[in-house]
Amino acid sequence: MTKRIAMWSGPRNISTAMMRSFDSRGDTFVSDEPMYGNFLSISKLDHPLKNEIMASMVTDRPTLHKYLSTFKPVRYRIWYQKQMAHHILIDDDLGWIKDLENIFLIRDPKKVILSYVKKYNLEDESLIGFIQIKRIFDYVIKNISSSPIVIDADDILRNPQQMLSKLCEIIDIPFIESMLSWEKGFRDTDGIWAPHWYDSVINSNAFNSYKENKQVLPQKYSDIYENSFKIYNQLYSCRIKI
Repeated sequence: MTKRIAMWSGPRNISTAMMRSFDSRGDTFVSDEPMYGNFLSISKLDHPLKNEIMASMVTDRPTLHKYLSTFKPVRYRIWYQKQMAHHILIDDDLGWIKDLENIFLIRDPKKVILSYVKKYNLEDESLIGFIQIKRIFDYVIKNISSSPIVIDADDILRNPQQMLSKLCEIIDIPFIESMLSWEKGFRDTDGIWAPHWYDSVINSNAFNSYKENKQVLPQKYSDIYENSFKIYNQLYSCRIKI
């Protein structure tokens, strides 16, 4: 039986490092942002490599929903889907996620914003995914589980082994030591957008050490931060604790 894990997060949230971690297990098939092409085909955003990304991926939503909820990867018992919550649009029927193990990867929105604006303009809070994470989280509570699985990025960076061991225990898969490190460089499973967005992970071979970020958030992002922090704080109270 295939365990399909949907790891929901926003951008700039160690989501690629987590994908590397699961890819390093040896028993896990990984998919990098499978809804990205559909999102770009509908969105007016001019993301880097937009046309190339859409050409490289399935963009039909019903086809994607069926694939992500029913496909069984050959020779793998776990399927790890790195899912960006902001790729889920408001008219998206979430019924397809009932066949997934839904996990929420969150991070302090101040850190998300400071990292995001180094790569792309932030003019709308929907671009960092907290609004969409809240919608998916509420759907899971109402339709799938009253106790959704939430992990905080900083907790993982503080103690990767303990946090990943606990996560694996909760989702009933064995923790494997190889999840703690990986080889530097690109992967065949990386989306073609990797050269623009993944510079940090490409040059890493393990989770970065936790560091406090003392940089001041520019005032122009204060509304986005405050709205996002309310959602972050709600999910944070539900997070896995060691």
